[in-house]
Amino acid sequence: MRTFVALEIPHDVRQQMRAQQDHLKELPALRELPSLLRWTNTQNLHLTLRFLGETDKARRHQLQNGLAAVAARHAPFSLKPSRLDCFRSWSNLRVLWVGLEGELGALLELQADVESLARQIGFSPERNRYSPHITLARTARNAPRPALRTASEQLRRAAEDGGSQTWNDWKVSELHFIRSVLGPGGAQYFNLVTCALPDDTGNSY
Repeated sequence: MRTFVALEIPHDVRQQMRAQQDHLKELPALRELPSLLRWTNTQNLHLTLRFLGETDKARRHQLQNGLAAVAARHAPFSLKPSRLDCFRSWSNLRVLWVGLEGELGALLELQADVESLARQIGFSPERNRYSPHITLARTARNAPRPALRTASEQLRRAAEDGGSQTWNDWKVSELHFIRSVLGPGGAQYFNLVTCALPDDTGNSY
C-alpha cells in the first residue's frame, strides 16, 4: 500500500488554487499548447510532509500510533500560500508550485518530527531538504522543448509580477496519514488516520 503523511488544504484555498491555474492557462504559450503541462486536480491538493511509498501492515500500525504521538506534541498553526515558483529551474521546468508563508517554523518542526518517526520505523531518510510547497502542475513527458522554453519564460514573468491572486490563510489543526492508489485517471487518495493537534489548553481542535 502506497502511503504518505500530509496536511489538508481547505476548500476555499483549493478554489483559489484552481483560479490561479485558470489564470496561468491563459498565458499565450499554454493557450496555444495546453498539453505542455499536466495540471493537478485541485480536489487532490494537499501539503505533503513525508512521502512513504509502499508501507506494509506492521509499519502502518506503527505509523498510526506514532503520528498520534507526533500530533500531540504540536499546537495548531497558520499557513498561507505565497509566491509562484518551480523545480528545477525556469529554464528546465519540471514542477510548477505555490510556496507558503505564515508560521513556517511550526510547519518545519512538525515535518521534522514526522521525518524522525519515519526513520525510526525503518524508512530511508529523504535525500532532499524539505521544501514546503503545493504542486500546481508538472511538465508533460513528451512536451516539445522549444514550446516548453517559451511557456517557462512566460510563467517566470508571471511569478515575478506576483499576479492578481489573493490568498486566504488557514489554521492547521490536523495531521493525516493517507493511502495513494494509482489509476489511469490519476491518483486517488484515501484518508487512513486523522490526528488532531492540541491547543494550548490541552484540548484537540
